Amino acid sequence: MGGFLGSGKTTAIIQAARLLIADGLRVGIITNEQGKHLVDTAFLRKQGLPTLEVAGGCFCCHLDDFKERLDEITKRFNPQVVFAESVGSCTDLVATVVKPFIYYQNQSFQLTSLSVFTDSRLLLRYLRRQELPFSDSIIYIFEKQIEEAGLLVINKTDLLSVTEVDEVVQTARLRFPGKNILPQNSLDESQVIKWLSHIRSPGFALPKSSLILDYDAYAAGEGRFAWLDRELEIDVSASALGDTAAALIRDINNGLLHAEACLAHLKFLVSSGDESVKVNITALDDTANLADLAKVRSLSGSQLRLTVNAMFEGDLKMLSSKLDNIIEKFAHENGVDIKVKARFDRAPGYPHPTMRITN
Repeated sequence: MGGFLGSGKTTAIIQAARLLIADGLRVGIITNEQGKHLVDTAFLRKQGLPTLEVAGGCFCCHLDDFKERLDEITKRFNPQVVFAESVGSCTDLVATVVKPFIYYQNQSFQLTSLSVFTDSRLLLRYLRRQELPFSDSIIYIFEKQIEEAGLLVINKTDLLSVTEVDEVVQTARLRFPGKNILPQNSLDESQVIKWLSHIRSPGFALPKSSLILDYDAYAAGEGRFAWLDRELEIDVSASALGDTAAALIRDINNGLLHAEACLAHLKFLVSSGDESVKVNITALDDTANLADLAKVRSLSGSQLRLTVNAMFEGDLKMLSSKLDNIIEKFAHENGVDIKVKARFDRAPGYPHPTMRITN
């Protein structure tokens, strides 16, 4: 699975995995990020789903690591189905992952589909030729992801009106003739079942045409991203724990949005005891309307852990300093003890695929 940051890939995987497990199948998941302390990996494991990760870079540039994780997940969990979710800033998967597996991988694994997810709101703006919240070099990556999709999943349709859903689907079919297109709300079990049926169909064709890709333009887009991870431990009174976590999430979001940078995806995993809540925020979301913040407020206990994955278009050094200042200011103003247990910052370098097979 591929697709731009915040397009809802992980949510779809969780729903699909639960459905397959209910049908008696063993499922494994491999996550992938440019960062190091991955919210998605931790959250998937807390859902009881067997999950391994390739961190610190994309599948294509860490193909050997990807193969090792596949071997490991096979030995540990013996899955019949594996979902592999690529980095949201990555493209060129056919040439660097699909074809190497088809031609050189042993028969332990059979690659069967490549679904590319897109946020229906972002795609609608793109198809209307409206201004997007990213620079042209990042939009180039977005376009190339769509181009190589074996199946284009127009996700998060629940966030559009019925008329807008019809517009984005019909316009996409005109703009991308011959492309398999599936509108989807990944919170709707029946629609996820339809996606699973589609990609597991014997007649589903895995894309085998490599992109014609300008790697300098691709590198320019990836190089504009800043990836920041923080793992925080927060001591606070039990009655205020949930409200404190929600307030810190809001401060981080609002503070970084005013830092001359463009939000691509913010992920938070808030854990207290055995309870965990994941919060996702993209450039098109309004934090005031996030239902997950209400779940955060309901958490109880005397200590919480907050993992932050921040992906922005902007200057890495400036954003890193800004994030740390927000956390320090919040702790001081609210009389809260916050310990930074781990931190990781990264700006992707020029992509160097382990193997690339052209047409």
